[in-house]
Amino acid sequence: MIAHVAEAGEDRGRIVLQLCAATPSAVALAAAISLAEAYQAEIEGVFVEDEQLLDLARFPFARIVPARGGMARLVTHSDMERELRHVATAVLHEVETLARAAGLTVRGRVMRAAPSAALATACAERGPWNLVVLADAFSPRDGHAIAGLLESALQATGIVIVGPKARRTDGPIIIALEEADRLSGMLHAADRLAAASEERIIVALIGEDEAAIHLLEAQLRLLLGERNDVIIVAAEIARGEPAVAAEALRRLAGGFVIAQFGRLVVPHTRDLTPIAAALECPLFLVR
Repeated sequence: MIAHVAEAGEDRGRIVLQLCAATPSAVALAAAISLAEAYQAEIEGVFVEDEQLLDLARFPFARIVPARGGMARLVTHSDMERELRHVATAVLHEVETLARAAGLTVRGRVMRAAPSAALATACAERGPWNLVVLADAFSPRDGHAIAGLLESALQATGIVIVGPKARRTDGPIIIALEEADRLSGMLHAADRLAAASEERIIVALIGEDEAAIHLLEAQLRLLLGERNDVIIVAAEIARGEPAVAAEALRRLAGGFVIAQFGRLVVPHTRDLTPIAAALECPLFLVR
């Protein structure tokens, strides 16, 4: 699948920015702006009122524990609704301010659903060329949740996530290449981002052993043809270790990493500890 996004006014997709918390990642918001600029797309901020959270607030023993410490307090369903409305207003205003400062078309709305269902619905409304950006940093245990989003949001061509150590969107555009036949779609996204940011493109070859790396490089050079603007790096012989691949990508100090979900860099597993510990920039996941 080509990682594509509809342009503003095309009404066939856009950057869908999922918001769930009062303090979204500044790097994730910057990534959404950069992607919208690269694709000349509009942004739709979707604040998701999590139905499960509201259901929990119906129990008489429900308490809120402040993230920064302090005494737990009772919370009612109406309290939770009011708090979520307040957070949604503030966060959507922040997104609107950032987008308008960049000259982008922006919309905002609130949806009440499970996060995966909300995204699937939002993308289906104006598919097929959507790109989803998750505004909250993922945790090492979010692998299954991210897999679920990719499986349910069928009208999204990719999902962009940031880890807990994310700190930049400037730097080269890194393609973490594990299969040569995936290059075309990944390079399409890299070209867009690189043109908008005036950054170079690096293809990092990821393989299980030296023979796999050499074969991948030979295939890549044939596919690139006469293009001499793409830097090829044999990142590491990973030997089945996601941590090795993640650290190799970290050392390249990219502004974006484009990777295939379900392979070595981002395996189809609950535990994403290696990439969460190493990633310092947004991760653009394609199927």
